[in-house]
Amino acid sequence: MEAPPSLEDSAGWQLRKDKDGIKVYTRDLEHKGVLEYRAIATIEADFEKIVRIIHNVEDYPSWTSNCASAEIYKIINDSTVIEYMTTPVPWPLSDRDVVMKFVVWKQTKDYFEAHLTSVPDLVPENGDYIRMKEAEGFWIFKKTDEGKVEIIHQFYADPGGNIPKWIINLFIVSGPYKTLSNLKQLCNTSH
Repeated sequence: MEAPPSLEDSAGWQLRKDKDGIKVYTRDLEHKGVLEYRAIATIEADFEKIVRIIHNVEDYPSWTSNCASAEIYKIINDSTVIEYMTTPVPWPLSDRDVVMKFVVWKQTKDYFEAHLTSVPDLVPENGDYIRMKEAEGFWIFKKTDEGKVEIIHQFYADPGGNIPKWIINLFIVSGPYKTLSNLKQLCNTSH
């Protein structure tokens, strides 16, 4: 199993949005063209609840930006599942799908870390979608001394196909901002 992306790798990050306690940074990965993002927020939340939310894959469309559907395709073991998700793309472009290996790297009573890596060949391709072949990132939840939870979500994905990279990069900040904003609201409701 390859090593997870490093949180200490701070080279090249630029703060692109800082609103309502949510910060979104982006950086240009060498030779990729599509920006990687890192979104950070500290929210009032029950730690166990936020971990339950991230494990409830079928509910991702209700809070994850640009997620039309999500399901667990296969359970590998207690810490690893294969997720299958679809993403709507404005007409006349084709919608996307992605197959991700979700691996819990570390989980304690006050720390959770899960890594996502695309595994595009594990699920047969569906002609209605263009398969996103390159994607990786992670989620980290850390309980703070003040009873809050720090969330760090870092991700890179190339939607593939014929979408110009500059158009993709126009939306790279709004998606993670909306996702963390929705997650914040979800944590503050009874579920």
